[in-house]
Amino acid sequence: MNLWTMLAACVSLAGMNPAQQPPSAVDSKDYLVFAQQSASSFEAMIAAAAEADVIVIGELHNHKLGHALKLDILRVLYARYPKLALSLEMFERDVQLVLNEYLAGHITEQHFLQSSRPWPNYRTDYRPLVEFCRENRLPVVAANTPRRYVNIVSRKGQEALKDLPRESKAFLPRLPYSMDIPAGYARQLDEIFGASHDQPSGGQTGAVSGGQARPTNMPSPENMKQAQGLWDETMADAILKFRRANRGRKVVQVNGAMHSDSWYGLVDRLRKASPRLKIALITIKPDPAFPGVAIEKYAQTADFILLTRPDPTTGESGGAAAP
Repeated sequence: MNLWTMLAACVSLAGMNPAQQPPSAVDSKDYLVFAQQSASSFEAMIAAAAEADVIVIGELHNHKLGHALKLDILRVLYARYPKLALSLEMFERDVQLVLNEYLAGHITEQHFLQSSRPWPNYRTDYRPLVEFCRENRLPVVAANTPRRYVNIVSRKGQEALKDLPRESKAFLPRLPYSMDIPAGYARQLDEIFGASHDQPSGGQTGAVSGGQARPTNMPSPENMKQAQGLWDETMADAILKFRRANRGRKVVQVNGAMHSDSWYGLVDRLRKASPRLKIALITIKPDPAFPGVAIEKYAQTADFILLTRPDPTTGESGGAAAP
């Protein structure tokens, strides 16, 4: 039975008095909440999330309304359960010290940004999350694999990682990592990585150019699947290590939806590594038909699905989710 189903009956008891909730940054007219294929509410989603150990939020990276909704989720969860931590795909594990120094007030934001390799849209889209954590003294986990190691795997396969020095392996999960992934996820990755990409080898994977032959200098589809596996495994490993060192803290994990939709990717790896872990999966997507959405097309996508009107700046789709 899914987490949201178990909690639906007690949501009125667990719900926070609306007067106590932080004001929302997003107009409720701009999104709909579904518990899989049934209409739900933001309050029911928060009640379920508050009972989980890890709350995984899948996003589209340039979806403006989605970024605002993530901040709302974090703020309302914090008001209910202050012992939170934020975990981000958007920072790599080798900048954790710099991130900690900034959160503790030891270094300026300028030096933090110079040293942490933030994503191009950090200031507009992810900074509000980090600043909320800084203001409220919440830990932030730099969860992702350093991209240089993903590049090694995309070019040579994961076997090449074993030749790295011990100091490098400190930023990686235990090797070798499993590629025993769900059949549906394997098919999805085969479809994506079997086509050509709009960025060269080693860059962050972007939208797929369907129907074109894969250039000879592109990494093999199998190596790209292993690189995706390294992303997923590293983020799952970062969450579990943080929880072992910080018992009682709930972790809010933010990542591209491709890493978690359908309970694939890092969610599947978390479940296999820690079967008792309570996970609430949320995915946020713009829908071109909003508000008249066909919710059945999102069947078996997440415990809770937040569908929004399309962003005026990004069009109907909100952009491709980079793995």
